[in-house]
Amino acid sequence: MQKKKLKGKKISEMVLDFAGSYIDMGENIEEKQQLLIGAVSAWNIACLDPKSRKRAIKKYMAGYRELNPAHSKKDFQDAKRNLLLLIQQKEKYYPEVNVQITDARIDEIDGKNHVRVAYLSLE
Repeated sequence: MQKKKLKGKKISEMVLDFAGSYIDMGENIEEKQQLLIGAVSAWNIACLDPKSRKRAIKKYMAGYRELNPAHSKKDFQDAKRNLLLLIQQKEKYYPEVNVQITDARIDEIDGKNHVRVAYLSLE
């Protein structure tokens, strides 16, 4: 996995900055991993141009619905709201960082979340 620092921070630190409280909603490491995957999707979508971003959100939500057929309409709306909020957070904190995260893992070490990411620069 690449270890690149932008603005003195690693990409993994940036992920925790913009989505740490979201990831912390997970009650165990497996749930946190799933939330991390959602946060990474939001990050990657936020790096797209506006036209591609709109298509990517639709595609993500279609995939979400397909993978979660038992979820209610409210669950679906909550998932979309979370995705859009995470996209906004990424744009707020790191609008100039344009990398696509290709893999992300979370581990809990000494009671703290440690995120590792692999990514490709789009510049």
